[in-house]
Amino acid sequence: MSHPIEIRTVADLERTARSLALHFKARTVVVVGSQGILVGWPGAPVTMCMSPEIDAYPANARAWEAAQDDDLAEASEEISVIFGEGSHFHTAHGFYIDGVDDRTARLPPSWPSRAVVREVRGHGTATVTVVAPGPEDLIVSKLARLADKDRDYIAAYHRARPLDLAVIQARVAECGFEEVLAQRALAFLAGLPSPPGRATAAPVRAGAVLPPHPAGTHCAFLMDERRSVSVRAWNEAAGLYDILDNPLGPAVVAQDGASAFLIDGEELTQEAWDAHPRVRAARHGDLSGYPRPNWTPPG
Repeated sequence: MSHPIEIRTVADLERTARSLALHFKARTVVVVGSQGILVGWPGAPVTMCMSPEIDAYPANARAWEAAQDDDLAEASEEISVIFGEGSHFHTAHGFYIDGVDDRTARLPPSWPSRAVVREVRGHGTATVTVVAPGPEDLIVSKLARLADKDRDYIAAYHRARPLDLAVIQARVAECGFEEVLAQRALAFLAGLPSPPGRATAAPVRAGAVLPPHPAGTHCAFLMDERRSVSVRAWNEAAGLYDILDNPLGPAVVAQDGASAFLIDGEELTQEAWDAHPRVRAARHGDLSGYPRPNWTPPG
């Protein structure tokens, strides 16, 4: 008996983000695994969206675990019970959320600096930020396992948006794959057919201008198909750039020129921002109030 093909959609992605954000009182949700592609590429090939599940976790998972009475509480287990396979959520919505954590997917350490970001309307007036590894980093996580479905996923991506194999090889090296694993991954990459014609990876569109921002402590992310850009500070607890903040310029800029100034997630008038101690310190090169990741962001 054949089973219907399960295709995940942006609506499923957004439901996942809203559900986890509400349950864990999180403002950021991280999506890893195959369906992370929907964060930055809503029109990804159907082959890449065939899955009964979305792998995700709240960025505040460790803080949530620390706040529980049970010392052994794990956010990933909570997700599996409340939203996992066979749950009421699964029955109601036709897909389930697989409880994972920040160690589940094998990703290059610097992936947060290349993450893709999407803003989702949460419950009430809240906005939920959805973060996923960039496509090349997702491909690397697939290369780490290389099951048949991973091979199909990579091949489908390569047909639609030809991979820069040198970039993928560099990310594999950054991951520190074991020798046998690295050789297998590189052999698979070498066997990918050369797509005919010119590469179609990511159409170039005019978009919002990236504002000046500190390097290392902050990272800029294109959003809404390049129609806006956000600058976010490193959040040590979450291991992500997910705090809207920029002491050197606006933290949000839209294609039409509209902008917003924020420090530590709080929106300020430009006058209040201009007088903020962090802004004044940053103008003199003092970024001591901001943490940095424990890896070197790519230049």
